[in-house]
Amino acid sequence: MAIVVIALILLGWYGWNVISAIDDAQDTAVVELPPRAATPDSQEATPTVPPQNNPSKMDVAQGVISTGTGAGAPDPKEVWTGRDSITFLVLGVDERPGDDERNADSILLARLDLNTRTLNAVSIPRDLQVEIPGYGLGKINGAYNLGLDGDMDNRIGGVSLMRDTIELNFDVVIDEYVLVNFEGFTEIVDALGGIDIDVPEAIHDPEYPTEDYGVTTFEVEAGPQRMDGETALKYARTRSQDSDDARRERQMLVIMAMFEQGKDIGNLPRIVDIINAVGDSVQTGIDFRGQVSLARAALEMDEEDIQMWKVAPPLVEPGTSADGAWIYVGDQAEITAYIHAALDGTLPEEEP
Repeated sequence: MAIVVIALILLGWYGWNVISAIDDAQDTAVVELPPRAATPDSQEATPTVPPQNNPSKMDVAQGVISTGTGAGAPDPKEVWTGRDSITFLVLGVDERPGDDERNADSILLARLDLNTRTLNAVSIPRDLQVEIPGYGLGKINGAYNLGLDGDMDNRIGGVSLMRDTIELNFDVVIDEYVLVNFEGFTEIVDALGGIDIDVPEAIHDPEYPTEDYGVTTFEVEAGPQRMDGETALKYARTRSQDSDDARRERQMLVIMAMFEQGKDIGNLPRIVDIINAVGDSVQTGIDFRGQVSLARAALEMDEEDIQMWKVAPPLVEPGTSADGAWIYVGDQAEITAYIHAALDGTLPEEEP
């Protein structure tokens, strides 16, 4: 009997730590986007879900139980009422201390079909030249830094201008956003216990940039690899031996590996570390109820329910900007049509 009582006390203590970690993460990670500065002429802006401000610990406890058991967790269609799909903007940003400029290194649009429980995603090259509202032509990744307006802590300003830029150029209405700090990304992967990636081609990068603005050599052999956070980050970011397009393919492999690892029930003992890492590294406008509903949807999905595409040559081609910078250029109508087809899931299995 004494052992049972001790076990119950420990379980209660662990459960309270989980709830407290989630509650703390909500305070820092959930930030609603301000109203859009402009809307594509052909579409009306879709209102996002009103945020659930400061969920109580009871709300959090119910959410944890619902997500873990599948019983009682809200369906996404109950959260995003009257909707058949949700379109997300996912940004990866390097936030190294001391930088006076921060660009979006990874730009992804993803659409979750609420009826079929499928996810279609398309990545946009960071060097693509587009019209940035209020600033004129520029690389799309620079919209984030311009939105910061000199304040490195003004994440929401950066995300807002990225949203407005994508909506203006590609006629896509963004419903929600997720911002990931690359420097905190390593903590998330480590909290998951590492990820498994079948590396298609060996990597040898003798000029991988370090935090002190030097370089180091990064190597990974081809074949199945178990990666910790630091290795996964380097794998996702290296590009000296190939190209930015190849790097985006690696990023997609990392995202899928994290998805699979995150679904592993064996990660339950790590949940507090995972929540703390996510709270420090991720910002989103999705409130706690929405997060719980998306977690339920993710647990119901398999890898084949997710399709990932990329805007890449020959759809775009190298060019030079007016100030001499290397850029990607392409027919905007064709790029827009490709992005819409990717998000709608109507692209053929083989990319063009």
